[in-house]
Amino acid sequence: MNVLLVCPDERSSVSMLSACAPLVNVRIFGKSLIEYWVEHAIGLGATKIIVLAADRPEQVRERVGDGRRWGVEVEVLPILHELTESEARAKYCADHNTKWLPAANDVIVIDHLPGLPLQPMCGSYAAWFAALLAWLPRAVTPDRIGLREIQPGVWAGLRTRVSPSARLLAPCWLGESVTVGPCAIVGPTAILEDKVFVEAAAEISNSAVGAETLVGECTELKDSLACGNTLINWRTNSTVHVRDPLLLRALSQHHSRARSAGWFGRMAAMAVMACTWPFGLFAIMMSKLHGQPALQSKAAARTQASGASGETLRYYELMHTNDWLRRWPQLWNIAGGTFAWIGNRPLSPSEAATLTNDFERLWLSAPIGLISLADAEGCPEGFSDEAQAHASFYAVQANWRLDLAILKRVLLASVRKERSLLTDDKSVWKGAEHEDKISKRHIAYQRS
Repeated sequence: MNVLLVCPDERSSVSMLSACAPLVNVRIFGKSLIEYWVEHAIGLGATKIIVLAADRPEQVRERVGDGRRWGVEVEVLPILHELTESEARAKYCADHNTKWLPAANDVIVIDHLPGLPLQPMCGSYAAWFAALLAWLPRAVTPDRIGLREIQPGVWAGLRTRVSPSARLLAPCWLGESVTVGPCAIVGPTAILEDKVFVEAAAEISNSAVGAETLVGECTELKDSLACGNTLINWRTNSTVHVRDPLLLRALSQHHSRARSAGWFGRMAAMAVMACTWPFGLFAIMMSKLHGQPALQSKAAARTQASGASGETLRYYELMHTNDWLRRWPQLWNIAGGTFAWIGNRPLSPSEAATLTNDFERLWLSAPIGLISLADAEGCPEGFSDEAQAHASFYAVQANWRLDLAILKRVLLASVRKERSLLTDDKSVWKGAEHEDKISKRHIAYQRS
């Protein structure tokens, strides 16, 4: 039985919640919204779950994978904009040969938590917080290992530590690996996600604190949604970025798809660089002999967690040589962990600024790579529409099988190109030899 889950697109009313991840990936009591719905669909009898995602579908796919961990098939399809329930049913459920769940559950727009259809959560920050409170009694499920009720109305997850002098006021939820310091007051109506650190004498009430957030000493949070250094008052919809890291900050920084080569890939890059240094040195010496610069410095736009271009990365290319040898210095970037073997080619900050919509910005969500899908498809290097299409496709579909396929096709294409060049050179040589023989015979004929 199939079910279709439609993810909400970016909502301006709760835009700060989706700054770092799609709304369906935001953590709610230790799980994301999309994970709750996948589990709910399985409980309804679904064996295949199709997820329609308009907002950063690559991150949604990274969250749920292929469904193997649940024992079902999950497929994430990127769409240009959020569809209504009727639009999604007309477009994807028209095939009568496919078995779908009953009409009430075949297509679901997941802008609320399972079992709470009258509690929409994407209309405002107040609605979001109200939905969290409504879900609190349902969050205590048997599959949560180590979760316990340490006092009436107060739940604490695995490896959570609370100072003996701290006060916990029900209702209150402490996720996994939460630390509450001395004399801190948490509650009433407080939700602390996983790995939150509350320092001494801090006070948190009527608030939810996102995962891996530090609440500083003597800091008071009231009627707030806090994540990292972002603080939202859910009553007034006001937002502020706290500049003082001693008051509120993220415990770690995450970058969307900030994947680089692993240790094996880095060692391989160093090995390839060591084996091919004579070619790089030859290209450098030829440039020097002609009085031209050997290396060209370039800047590549890097991505922030929101998917927008942020800081820049410096890398180098060889000048006046062929396409592949020109990228030889970038092996050092792979060894340093700033490039991957397979990814999207780097864009300059000016090029990145021209990416106007979510589909085009997918280019930046994939790691910067030495080799790209556009190379495998024979697309000339550059910032063309064709290159953008390949880059966006790779960002959405990236996996190790696709990486191996790209590497194989590029290597085979390079071998064929070299054979073609050798064949052409041999043909030219034979043609010149043939013309030389004809010329000698013609001279001999004239002399006779």
